[in-house]
Amino acid sequence: MERKNLTFGSIEELKEPLIVKEKDLEPIDTSSKSCSIDMVPQVIRASTPMDMEMENNNLITFASIKDRKELILDIEEFLEPQAECCIYRVPKGLRKVNEEAYTPQVISIGPLHHGKAELSDMEKQKIRYVREFSKRITEKTWQEFINFIEENEQRIRNCYAEMPKFEKMELITMILYDAVFIIEYFLRGRNHAGFKSDFLLNNRRVRGSIRRDLQLLENQLPYFVLKGLYKLAFDSRPNQRGNPSLFSLSCGFFYDSMFNGLMPKEVEVIEHFTDLRRYVITKMHRYHAIAKAPKLRGAKKDIHCVVKLHESGVIFRHFKDAECLIDIRFKKPKLPQIILSSSELQIPRIGIYDGTECLIRNVMALEQCHYPQETVMCNYISLMDRLIDTEGDVNLLVEAGIISNGVGDTAKIAKMFNQLCQHISNSSASCYYDVFMNLQAHYNDPWNHAKATLKRVYFTNLWTGTGTIAAVVLLVLTLIQTICSIRSV
Repeated sequence: MERKNLTFGSIEELKEPLIVKEKDLEPIDTSSKSCSIDMVPQVIRASTPMDMEMENNNLITFASIKDRKELILDIEEFLEPQAECCIYRVPKGLRKVNEEAYTPQVISIGPLHHGKAELSDMEKQKIRYVREFSKRITEKTWQEFINFIEENEQRIRNCYAEMPKFEKMELITMILYDAVFIIEYFLRGRNHAGFKSDFLLNNRRVRGSIRRDLQLLENQLPYFVLKGLYKLAFDSRPNQRGNPSLFSLSCGFFYDSMFNGLMPKEVEVIEHFTDLRRYVITKMHRYHAIAKAPKLRGAKKDIHCVVKLHESGVIFRHFKDAECLIDIRFKKPKLPQIILSSSELQIPRIGIYDGTECLIRNVMALEQCHYPQETVMCNYISLMDRLIDTEGDVNLLVEAGIISNGVGDTAKIAKMFNQLCQHISNSSASCYYDVFMNLQAHYNDPWNHAKATLKRVYFTNLWTGTGTIAAVVLLVLTLIQTICSIRSV
């Protein structure tokens, strides 16, 4: 179809017949289990005249082998990911550990899960939201939307490491409806009171499922597409200047209690929503600088779990002034020779809820594919994995206010951290190298163990400590009196 004939009407006519129209748009069902990603069937090609000629002549050349292989695999123009590539299939090793954490449950966004039967109910809601969004913009703006997507078609394709074969019209239709659904959903979420009849907003289960699916690595649209359409819709209209930025809407939608930090400042480079989640978690640039420091390159040291470190005198403290979730610091005592002084490991609070593992896994998968030299989230989880072995370690961190237990079972939390690093590769430079070294040095110092034992036995509480000090004072006075008596004789 020529560009001059590509209109919103033609897009709408292509989209709506694909969906079985019903009088009522019923709530979706999120109870069904996710299915695995379809395997790509093997392509078998019949013998060609060239093949038969080679067989008759008993001649096999490299050119013939190369042609046959590329025909069987149906090679595309590009054999390597393009510079814009930022959306990936989750590596098979990671997916096998917990396939459900990477698979959308109610809504498909982008091409990788498009057309799945179990996600078809939400296609009806996309049509409904596009109709509702039409009340916000004009026909001219719809055409500007289509022109924008069409002009950036190749850039959009390049953003995906794996792009299924979509015709131009089909791709533009999918991108348009997915993007408009997200924008309209965010706008409605901000003005929740004005849309009390919308079950996608008022049903907490459905809202939570959509929120979960929109942060999956395989379920993304390039952020520049959303930003471009949002700008076309609102920035150029004087009466719409009061609308918040798309970045603000996005952060507000995904904001949760996993980390109680402040809302981040807007940045220029955000690839998609999974990347946005990573940015909020790791936004302290100090750690990116540390991770690249030559002195920190090398293998991480083994450290002991929370219980053993606690027995050696390390105090685990909630780091209330942390700048982000990964801001972990080791603080040495100012007066190391004093018995009551202790080293501290300061860790920001992390909330563990039903959706926490899904978020962490997708951010880690993004780092494995897109930030292999800056795996700051993977390094954080690696450190927590070394600290947590059993539910006893989790209990100590819960008591310290470092872990907020929203799942109830501490053994489940320990198991989660112990499994998150399976099939994960960390960058050679760790932002926690100094933490590892300090913890190891502290544990290997016998004096720290002796101080910890004295504190546990003689200074467990105020009364025990007071009694210990009184006994020491009495002993000293008795000794002084004895010395004085001997000298007076």
